[in-house]
This record gives sequence, C-alpha cells and structure tokens, in this order.
Amino acid sequence: MLGVLLLAADQFSKQWVMARLRTEGAFLVLPGPIDLTLVFNHSNAFGLVPVSGEMTRWSLAAVNLVVALVLGGVVLWRPPSLPVSAGLACVAAGAAGNAIDRIRDGSVIDFLDAGKLGFVWVFNIADVSVDLGVGMILADSFLRRRARAT
Repeated sequence: MLGVLLLAADQFSKQWVMARLRTEGAFLVLPGPIDLTLVFNHSNAFGLVPVSGEMTRWSLAAVNLVVALVLGGVVLWRPPSLPVSAGLACVAAGAAGNAIDRIRDGSVIDFLDAGKLGFVWVFNIADVSVDLGVGMILADSFLRRRARAT
C-alpha cells in the first residue's frame, strides 16, 4: 500500500507541476528551502550520463521496471522485516515512477529544487522515495547488526 501511495503521489505531482510550469526551466519560488523548477532529465541517475537515442531510453525504462517488479515481488511473496519491506516498497515505487516517465515522455520529470540549501540537483518524489527506501533498509541493517553485537 505504501508503494502504491508513493507512486500515485509521484505521478500526480509531476502532472500538477507540468500543468502549472509548462516549459522546461520555468520556476516558482516558494517560501522555505524548496522551490519548483521544471526539468526534463534525459539522462540516467543524477544526470551523470546523457541518454543518447531511443535504445538507451527504453533500456533505462526496462531496468527501472524490472527493479520495481522484483522488489515488489519480494515484498509480496517473501516479506522481510517491516522496515525492509517498507524500504523495498519505497524503492519499487520510485523506480516505477521514473520508468513511467521515461516510457510516456522520453525523460524523467524533475521539479523539486533545493538550491537554497546548496543542493545542485533537481529531483522528484520518485527520487525521494528511492532515497527514503534505501535509508530505511540501511538503518534496519545497522540496527540489526548492532543488536547482534550486544
């Protein structure tokens, strides 16, 4: 259920921002540390390697979908601890959200701009979901290791 809610929030927020900002580079200054800046990310994670051609675009979408399906399957058929299950659901939702963008639009829609905090990337709810999920999994791992050591 957590993954479904995050995926819905990701897709809704992207469509909302697209309807309001419309063109790449358009921005909306908000009170607080986050502004909205519309960016179409045609590259892979963190914009490190540009995507060149349709084959790369579809390959990235396929990898995202496979990750989402595998992680979703693990949670459904062999659920680990609650924090790990929640973390896997978050990662699966984020992977699926960005895969949907690549399939539908040819790029990932990013809009959360934390430049006021010195953060150089513009990101989206799917990205936050993946980061949150990985954090939950790592925290669970460290806490379990610590409990076994005592």
